[in-house]
Amino acid sequence: MSALFLIRAFAYLILPLLLAGVVIAIDKSVNTRERRLEIFLIYVFAFSAAGGIAGALGHFFASDLVAEAIGWETGSPFQLEIGFANLALGVLAVIAIGRRDGFREATVIAGTIFGVGAFIVHMVDLAQTGNLAPGNIIININNLGRPALLITFLWALRREERSPESEGNSDAYIDWQSSQAALGGMAGGGVGAGLGMGIALGQPLIGLVLGLIGGLALGMVMRRRTIVERQAKEGQPTGG
Repeated sequence: MSALFLIRAFAYLILPLLLAGVVIAIDKSVNTRERRLEIFLIYVFAFSAAGGIAGALGHFFASDLVAEAIGWETGSPFQLEIGFANLALGVLAVIAIGRRDGFREATVIAGTIFGVGAFIVHMVDLAQTGNLAPGNIIININNLGRPALLITFLWALRREERSPESEGNSDAYIDWQSSQAALGGMAGGGVGAGLGMGIALGQPLIGLVLGLIGGLALGMVMRRRTIVERQAKEGQPTGG
């Protein structure tokens, strides 16, 4: 069980950073600090969305297993409420992937309050009962890690957008961000779906890898489509 929570921490916290780093390294269009920060933010939002929705499904359909993993009693209807809270945060993060306005700040605030609050609850339980179950301890890597990453990257991006050299309001930047959001969003969705199915089949790592491959493949198709549509709108050649 500890291994499963560590896999989830890797999938939803470390993997988005690795993928963002790969995109920055190989995509020549990511050529400014502002664009690099945008890439990191897209992937962290995308994988936060996947983690939130996956967490909701766990509370909805495997509530007893989730309770046992946390070290709490099974059968509580409060799990449904927590499931809907996770679902709400996941949906907010999905929308925030492609947004560039204050909606992102609102999403980060909501996720931070929930994550820090969950951390406090787990630590109180640890202090009172000595509960060392993986769902009570390891899960806090994500509870604190995701808000920390989102706050850091969003704050840095907002600072960069205030620079006179910022291109954030240009049509070219908006189109570029849209195409990148398509790829990042599908990567996060693929990992969430693949990991969920892998857990159900007892093969979380295989599910993670297959989900990542499928998500990236579909994301590349969607990204290419957005680029072709933009070029057609601008009257540019679409080949190559």
